[in-house]
Amino acid sequence: MLMLNQVVPPNGNRIVPPGIDLITNRGSITGRSGPNAGHRRHRQSNMNQSVRTIIGAALMGLGVWSLLEEYDYNLVKFRSIFDFLLHISLGIVVTGLIIFSMSLAGCLGALRENLCLIKLYSLMLLLLFIIEVILSSVAFIFPSAISHFVKDRLSKDLITLYREDSNLQNLIDIVQMEFKCCGVSDHGFKDWSMNIYFNCSATNPSNERCAVPFSCCRNFNTGLINVMCGYNIQNLSSVVEVNKYVFTRGCMEAISELVERNMNLVAGICLTSALAQLFAMFLARSLQGQIFAQRARWM
Repeated sequence: MLMLNQVVPPNGNRIVPPGIDLITNRGSITGRSGPNAGHRRHRQSNMNQSVRTIIGAALMGLGVWSLLEEYDYNLVKFRSIFDFLLHISLGIVVTGLIIFSMSLAGCLGALRENLCLIKLYSLMLLLLFIIEVILSSVAFIFPSAISHFVKDRLSKDLITLYREDSNLQNLIDIVQMEFKCCGVSDHGFKDWSMNIYFNCSATNPSNERCAVPFSCCRNFNTGLINVMCGYNIQNLSSVVEVNKYVFTRGCMEAISELVERNMNLVAGICLTSALAQLFAMFLARSLQGQIFAQRARWM
C-alpha cells in the first residue's frame, strides 16, 4: 500500500500532495482492496492482446518480405481494385496491420489505463463487428448474387493472374488439389481457356497451349508430381474422357458443397468469433467505467 502524507481539513476532504498518481495500488484501478476478479480478467486480456500484437507484427513482416521478394523492390502496379484484393502479399500485410493496430491499442490502453487508446480499441472492434455483420447479412440474403459475382467476375481475374502472381498461383494449386476441382466457375476445367498461357488459340506460342495446371490432375498417388499431366486436356472432345485424367468441376461448386455439409460447424465458428469480439468490447467498456469511477473518487 502506498502511504500518502495527507492533510485532512475541517470539512473532512483529503488533500492529495502534488505529483501523486490518483490511481492507487501499483498503478491499478482496483483501489485499496487489492487485486480482484476484474483485475485478473484485464490482466489475462492484456496477455492475449500482447500475443495478438506479436502475431500481427509477424504477419506484416512476412507480407512485406514476400512483396519485396516477388517484385524485387519495384513498385506494384494494379489495373483494378480486384488486382489489389487478390494480391496475397498485400492481403497478409493489411491483415497483419489491422491485427497489430487493434492489439497494440488495446494492450497499451489497458496497461497505461489510457482512455483514448481504450476508446480507439473499442471503436475498431465495433467497426470490425459491424462490417462482419453486414457481409454476413448480404451473403445470407443474396446468396445467388454473391455466387454469381464470384463465378463470373472473380473467376476471370483468378484465372488470368495465375502466372502473374506466384503466391496466388500456389494458393490456387493448393485449393485445386485439396478440393479436387479445376477452375472456378461452373465451366470447370474450361475456365483455363481464359488464361493466355493455356488458351487454345492458334496464335498462342506457349508449350502449355490447350493445357490445364498440374494441380487439376488426378494421379497424385505415385508421390511424384507430373507437371505435364494436364497438357492437351482441352483438346479432348469428351468430358468423360477428360474426367479420367483431371477433375472437371469448378472449385466454387466444391467449396459450396463442403460448406453446406458442415453448416453447423461454420455457424458455430461465426458465433464464437462474434461472442469473442463482443466480450472484448465488454471488457474495454468495463475498464473505461472502472477508470472513470476511480478518478471520480479523487475529484
